[in-house]
Amino acid sequence: MNIIAESLSKNYKRKNLPDIKVLKNIDFEIMSGQKIALTGQSGAGKSTLIHILGLMDRPTSGKLYIDGVDCFAGDDKYLCVMRKKNIGFVFQFHYLMPDFTVIENILLPVWNEKNIKLNQAQNILEKVGILHWQNHFPGELSGGEQQRAAIARALINNPQIIFADEPTGNLDRITGLEIEKLLFESSSETGSTLVLVTHNDELASKADKIIKMTDGKIML
Repeated sequence: MNIIAESLSKNYKRKNLPDIKVLKNIDFEIMSGQKIALTGQSGAGKSTLIHILGLMDRPTSGKLYIDGVDCFAGDDKYLCVMRKKNIGFVFQFHYLMPDFTVIENILLPVWNEKNIKLNQAQNILEKVGILHWQNHFPGELSGGEQQRAAIARALINNPQIIFADEPTGNLDRITGLEIEKLLFESSSETGSTLVLVTHNDELASKADKIIKMTDGKIML
């Protein structure tokens, strides 16, 4: 899916103080199937931008087009359906539900269809190398295994766009490289667009395109 940002801005209001301007007239285009690295120092606005691109937050102003559709012209219900059908998210922290087994965590986004999706979930777990953990709880897994489970959960709906916000930030180098490989392979196999937020220059260099942010702006 193509992504086009036009003059995206995001301000946070403060009582009796000037607004905090986190994003400042962001413009760019991401072509369908591209692997993008979003880089920049802490506080540059990367996570805010990826949450807007992932339809989890609205901009203060500007437009976001996904496959030609002006997403924020729709209501919250529309955004929810759009996320569920087309977007997978992987965070720096896995956010697995501790009282659910691994397989149950993978099926959470499709819980109404969990019986139909069970085989698919198991196939994805096998692909990411943790099928043998399917009936265990997240606390029984290592950090890398938990992140693999988080990737599996993001893939359960066959997303057209995968967003990953510092997905290797809490992992050791070897495990991080394995997670990177999984993300790039999943994107290539399905033809999905991949947008990675990272501080890692080595990881960024593997992307088709690097978008660098500084102080809420895109550096060209």
